[in-house]
Amino acid sequence: MRYLSLLFFGAFSAQATVYKCETNGVVEFSQFPCAKDAEAVDMRPVGTALSGTPGEFKQQVDAVKRKSRFVEFQIAKLEQEKTLLLEELKAEQYKLRRSFPRAEEVAAIAQKIERTEQRYAERISTERATLRGLQAQAVSLERQYAQNQ
Repeated sequence: MRYLSLLFFGAFSAQATVYKCETNGVVEFSQFPCAKDAEAVDMRPVGTALSGTPGEFKQQVDAVKRKSRFVEFQIAKLEQEKTLLLEELKAEQYKLRRSFPRAEEVAAIAQKIERTEQRYAERISTERATLRGLQAQAVSLERQYAQNQ
C-alpha cells in the first residue's frame, strides 16, 4: 500500500505541470514544451502541497483569497436581501395592524418574519463557516511556504 501511494503521488506531481504556448495567435496546452517560449503552468488543485517557485505559491494563495472575497460578497448580498425582505414584511405587518385584522393574520405575518430571519441566519452562518475555512487555508498555505523558504 505504501508503494502504491508513493507511485500515485509521484504520478500526480509529474503530471502537475502543463506547458502553455501561443502559436499564430492560438494558445495551446501540452504535456511537453510546444515552443521555445513555452510557459510552464501549474495545474495542481488549490491547497495541494507546495513545491516549486514563489510564483506557484502566490497563485495558490491568490486563488484562495479570491474565493474568500467572493464568499464575503455572498454574505453581504444575503444580509442585504434579508434586510430588504424584512422591511417589506414589517411594512406589511404595520399596514395590517392599522386595518383591524384578525388575530390569525397578525400571527401569520409574525411567523413569516421569524421564518425569514431563521432562514437567512442559517444561510449566512453557512457562508461564514466557508469563509473561516478559506481563511484558515490561506494561513496554512502561507505558513507552509514560510517553512519551505
